[in-house]
Amino acid sequence: MEWPLPNPAAVRDAIRGLCDADVDLNRFELSWLQAGQKGPTRLLYQAPRRDGDVSLIMARRVKPADGPRLEQQLNLSYPTPSPANGAIRIAFYSPELHLLFQAFPADRRLPGLPVAVDGARMLPILQSMLGRRAAGRQLRTVHAKAMRYKPEQKCLLRYDLCWDSSPAGDAPEVVWARMTRAARFEETRNILAALYAASGGVGFEFPEPLGVIEDLNLELFGHVPGVVLFSMVQSAGFPVLCRQTGKALACFHSLPSVAPLHMGTDAQIGRMAENADSFACILPGEQSRIADIKQEITRRLREDSPSPPGLIHGDFHGDNILVAGERLALLDMEDCATGEPAEDVGSQWTQLAWHQHRARATSRLPAAGSIAFLEGYLENAGSAVEKRLPLYAAMHCFLYAHQCLRHPQDPMRFKDARMMLEVSEAVLNEDSLLRVDVARL
Repeated sequence: MEWPLPNPAAVRDAIRGLCDADVDLNRFELSWLQAGQKGPTRLLYQAPRRDGDVSLIMARRVKPADGPRLEQQLNLSYPTPSPANGAIRIAFYSPELHLLFQAFPADRRLPGLPVAVDGARMLPILQSMLGRRAAGRQLRTVHAKAMRYKPEQKCLLRYDLCWDSSPAGDAPEVVWARMTRAARFEETRNILAALYAASGGVGFEFPEPLGVIEDLNLELFGHVPGVVLFSMVQSAGFPVLCRQTGKALACFHSLPSVAPLHMGTDAQIGRMAENADSFACILPGEQSRIADIKQEITRRLREDSPSPPGLIHGDFHGDNILVAGERLALLDMEDCATGEPAEDVGSQWTQLAWHQHRARATSRLPAAGSIAFLEGYLENAGSAVEKRLPLYAAMHCFLYAHQCLRHPQDPMRFKDARMMLEVSEAVLNEDSLLRVDVARL
């Protein structure tokens, strides 16, 4: 038995009044979800538009007693919906589905989003921030595009900039920005700048910080060329790049911590509990197995003797690493924290395990990459940390199994989730990740 999603026909009828005729609602799809014990709490739908872009519709679970009031509040707060995003109305509440639908960029926890995605409104702001670098050149147009969006959490934006033809100045053609909730913005706004200043000799390059826009809770940073590490998983050079990644990560962990947050044992246990509740809801046929793995990992986290806390990335994996020749660049610094270094190693190893699972017998490159990554890290970090790695790898396998289910358009999501649970169980029975052969599971 698997968790049922909202009826697609009912969802289509609910969002029809939010979108203009350029939005193809016959091809809408659910791209992301967040669940609790009683079902979905947030869902993100997208539908293609005639201009080749997509319209985004967020839905969140709301009680019938509150739905109409919140719908009215949203529509009054955003009296002029964004036609560039295909919206003709901001909000609609469906009492049958118990879902409040709202058209992007309306977001109660990211109030600056409508400005940030409007190129015309961002033009004078970016001109002011980048003008010195551009040495007097005038910014003519700004095209804004939301690249990744997690409702009520954060949004990654890309700005394509067109300047006048004056030859002077180092005017960037592409600038990136990340918007986060106000409290999160205050915690993370200075991390990238501090890392960028201390990055010499680490083995990773970082995006250049370009400043923050406080009124929008928006952090700007430069474009970094390269290709994603995990896009090269079938390349003959992949194991070498993984070894280089492991060495660079060990150097990164040796930097003085610039992150005030502490991802300690209590935070890890809380994350396990939160994910286990949602996981069991989405995959009820595995409730007992999920509970057993969660209980065992939680027990070991309580009994484990952690490393001295240091700088960690907090979301370390190959999709956050760009490769350009022999250069590696590390992205997405907003999750940096003071915590257990095995957290980052376990995260990367888990992603490599997933690639091994997908490759199966067709390629041993992901497995070779996994071994090379561990050897590169341990060569620089020391063997004393090796005994802590299986626990954090098992934890990340569990968390990633849950994450697989939050992308409903992936037809392999249930198979992948069960496989990653199996890997988590296998890792808990080993004292070294170097002895785990995912391809045999």
